[in-house]
Amino acid sequence: MSDVTFKAPVIIRDRRPQRAGAGKGAARSWPRPWLPDAAARVLLGLVPPLALLALWSYAVRQEWLAEQILPAPILVYETTLDLLLTGQLAGELSVSLARVGAGLAIGGGLGLLSGLAFGLFRTLDLYVAPTVRAFCLVPSLGWLPFFMLVFGIGETLKLVLIAKTCFLPLMVGAYEGLHSRPRKYDDVASVLELSWFSRVRLVVWPSILPSILTGIRQALSRGWKVLILVEMISSAAGLGYLMMWGRKAFQLDVVFATMIVIGLVGWALDYALTRFQHRATAWSFKAA
Repeated sequence: MSDVTFKAPVIIRDRRPQRAGAGKGAARSWPRPWLPDAAARVLLGLVPPLALLALWSYAVRQEWLAEQILPAPILVYETTLDLLLTGQLAGELSVSLARVGAGLAIGGGLGLLSGLAFGLFRTLDLYVAPTVRAFCLVPSLGWLPFFMLVFGIGETLKLVLIAKTCFLPLMVGAYEGLHSRPRKYDDVASVLELSWFSRVRLVVWPSILPSILTGIRQALSRGWKVLILVEMISSAAGLGYLMMWGRKAFQLDVVFATMIVIGLVGWALDYALTRFQHRATAWSFKAA
């Protein structure tokens, strides 16, 4: 035998950084965006309203409609500023917010309790829930003539209509939350031998909270729309009343200014609830 010992060749790797695109299979490097993601989303979100504003200004310049029907954007801006400085817009907005808050508290609270009762007690779910659902599925404005005869045209009418509108989303949210929550949570609670109160606080409530918060968002959105409509029909205060007053006085700049404020406030309320929902139920989004 030969005394020669064979050794494996030593492979020396080139650790020098390679240029982007060098080699056939080299990964392509993309330039980093010059704007952060948040700023980019804000800029993209501003494109539709700015485009609509440009179209609005062009339509006014071309006189597609009479100035009494389609006021210029600068006139609407000046009217909005005047309403803010005089305090009239803030006063009407506070009245509308108080009404929708009270209606949401009353109707949403009753809907939440009803949904929990229907979800926990099968007898109520079988015999009472169908009648309640049929009552709620009739549009709120369909009940308006009857409610006007019963409650008149005062504040009670508005609260009843808003509460009726907010009732169904919370009832459905609580009911669906109870029936769709994972049953493995109950098994864990049984293994840990938790008391009834601890099981409700630590297991049941966190598992149905996402559905309840979604119901609150839907209830607030629907209640806000119904509020504006009923204020336009029978009210002496509120944003809906201000819009109707502008129409009767043929001041379309007031109407447009109120419409913009209604849209911005509705969006702000929904955005605030969405952010709160993500923070309060962050664990559910991570689990998903």
